[in-house]
Amino acid sequence: MSKPPVIKPFVFNDETIENTYGFSILTEGIDLTRFSKNPVMLSDHWNSNWNVIGKWFDVKKDGSILTGLPDFDTEDKDAAAISGKVERGYINACSMGIIFDRENLTVVAGKVILTKCELVEVSIVPVPSNANAVRLMHADGKPMEEKEIQELSLSVIPGIKNPELNLNIDNMKKIILSVATLMALGFKDQPTDGLDVSDVEAKVLGLSKQVNDLTVKNEALELAAKTAKDAQEAATKLAATQKVDLAITQGKIPADKKEAFVQLGITSPEVLEATLAMIPEKQNFSAGVKTLTGNGAPEVKTMEDFQKLSFDAQLAFKNDNPEEYKKIVG
Repeated sequence: MSKPPVIKPFVFNDETIENTYGFSILTEGIDLTRFSKNPVMLSDHWNSNWNVIGKWFDVKKDGSILTGLPDFDTEDKDAAAISGKVERGYINACSMGIIFDRENLTVVAGKVILTKCELVEVSIVPVPSNANAVRLMHADGKPMEEKEIQELSLSVIPGIKNPELNLNIDNMKKIILSVATLMALGFKDQPTDGLDVSDVEAKVLGLSKQVNDLTVKNEALELAAKTAKDAQEAATKLAATQKVDLAITQGKIPADKKEAFVQLGITSPEVLEATLAMIPEKQNFSAGVKTLTGNGAPEVKTMEDFQKLSFDAQLAFKNDNPEEYKKIVG
């Protein structure tokens, strides 16, 4: 059967809105496992075959919102009538039927929140108690009475003993803290009825500011330390490079070994200094060679002069100057 036109998705739950029982439901904590296998749509939470008016599809969580699209059983005249009212905009509300455990109802920042629950059905309702109505059930599927819900919800609020009181806790400004939390926030002790929420919030905001200030200070120190380290590394490399360049000029090391010696100087300036000190300087090649004015050939006076020549220069000298060569070799 093709799906009928859908005006808009229905909002099953909005965790930012508190229901008339005095608590909100965390959307992320809603278990859809059972519901996804049987996404039944009831009329006003009446759990009977005759009150099944359709099913839900495209059920999804989007941040704080849980939504779904209706698929009405238009073969049923009652369902078709309700579908028509929805399409024409006369009905636009729904209500979840959920099962939950007492341990998942807790107080956070002065607000009662249901952190986990199981969705079993979603009903079309004419007038919800708020923007997102809810029907609470026992594990066996039996609806909970309103007084049961009030007593259960009130039981998680510190200092509340009278279940007949209105559950709206907007004006309840007390909170009970653990000893460790008291110490962490800097409280010496707490009254038997709890601390003022405003005092706790002030402490938390104060600590938050301290953390932010320390974070900024730490980041500044880290930047300064990095800048100093980079400057020190640059100075060390420069000093090593200058020493190696001088050693190359002096003939102590070949130019193709420059990078290796620079790295040695960066790793240990003392080792580089000691290593270069042990390498003797080589005599300048041109010191013992004189250039003749005639053909520009080098003048060789001693065997030392001859040995300083390249192999090709030695052959040329021997061929061009046989007499001088004999004198040198004796």
